[in-house]
Amino acid sequence: MDIAYAPAGRRTRTRTSSVPLAAAAWSAATGALGLWWSSRPEHYPFPPDPGTTAGTLLDVVPPALVPPALVAAGAVGLGAAALARAGWARRVVLLVAAAWFAVFGLAVPGLRPLVLAGYLMAVFGPVVLFATVLTGAWRWRGGPLAVGAFVLVGSAAWGTGLADGDVVRRYLAVLGSALPRTVPPLFAAFFLTGGLMWAVLGARTALGDRTSGQLPAWMRPDATARWGRTATFVAAACALPYGLLRLTWLTPWPFGIDPAALAAAPEMRLHGLLLGLAALAGAVLTTGLVARWGEVWPCWVPVVRGRAVPPAAAVVPGAVVAALFTVAAVPKVVITVASGDLFGLVVFPFFGWGPALAIAVLGYALRRAGGAPDGAGTIGGS
Repeated sequence: MDIAYAPAGRRTRTRTSSVPLAAAAWSAATGALGLWWSSRPEHYPFPPDPGTTAGTLLDVVPPALVPPALVAAGAVGLGAAALARAGWARRVVLLVAAAWFAVFGLAVPGLRPLVLAGYLMAVFGPVVLFATVLTGAWRWRGGPLAVGAFVLVGSAAWGTGLADGDVVRRYLAVLGSALPRTVPPLFAAFFLTGGLMWAVLGARTALGDRTSGQLPAWMRPDATARWGRTATFVAAACALPYGLLRLTWLTPWPFGIDPAALAAAPEMRLHGLLLGLAALAGAVLTTGLVARWGEVWPCWVPVVRGRAVPPAAAVVPGAVVAALFTVAAVPKVVITVASGDLFGLVVFPFFGWGPALAIAVLGYALRRAGGAPDGAGTIGGS
């Protein structure tokens, strides 16, 4: 995310060269994908299934119409990207960018990319966290205690049967059998990536000719420190219901599932707990947008400890997750209302979670780019 601040009267040059190229590459890939599915319709991964829905436009569009539509979208995208690269026909570029963001960024992805991201976080998050702490423990005073805590938790999980050898083997077998089902989410993530890419290109095209002057009051570091904190705490709180309810699976009264089903499938208990812990970890990471360790790498992170955190290291993943939540909001509301289980909107408050996280990320980006005083906007700062 490039945010430039310049004195009044000086034109801000917005770097757009790489964005049209990326949009062109995505458009070419989309057109090629349409041609492939036209010649090999048996490989089309989104056949209509009346029994299930992923909250996507592809649930209702006949499969035969999708490949030619993708070919046309790819051709139009290539033309619009070329115009953006040359700086011509801004209105055409804006129109295509808005349309492709609405279609590929909002209507097509549905819930699949978010589900895939959550599962990846649940499976690989603990491994990455333990490896990071273990690698950095020798330079951190509390490192041995942290490693000991990991070992203690792992030993307890093994000894109680929560994650012993048999459960882990069954869990890995389930993950292996689920690999073919990751194909549709991967394509949905590809479409979402293109939609967001076109949104960025459209925004840069719209703002490219503006001259920078006095910053609006709400964009100044002192203001972003205030509303950024509020948005951060709201986004972090939105992660708590799901994470805390999943922890009830450690008790004889698990929420949302029959205890007998968990007893019969202990790998399901492990998976649910990992998903809940991933949500709670997300809440902690969200607070980094207003914490000191979100600006300076903490001592337990190897290699870069004590150095300034590049803003992109927080802005890019935060913006991606915010986009996943926001895109999932409408389909989740529709599916939940249709099922009659409205408590699902409390467990997954994507309608507030996504926008709040997006605002929190924007506040962090503006504060870091604006040269806020040391500590401004952090929990312990002003």
